Amino acid sequence: MNVDKDYYFILGTLQTAEDTVIRAAYKALSQKYHPDKNQERKEFADEKMSDINEAYSILYNTIKRKQYD
Repeated sequence: MNVDKDYYFILGTLQTAEDTVIRAAYKALSQKYHPDKNQERKEFADEKMSDINEAYSILYNTIKRKQYD
């Protein structure tokens, strides 16, 4: 867990967001920035997806989210 990153900002949600909102934000961003859909900017997409996946893995897990908050 990288405490220097703002996972809520990365997913575009509020700190009070429910799990369903976090999941929806993750799905939308995954579709938008998936490297297969961004072949012309693959490095950027890879980096962005890495951040999105990291944020989701922390915020969707109740225990990890409490530790992060």
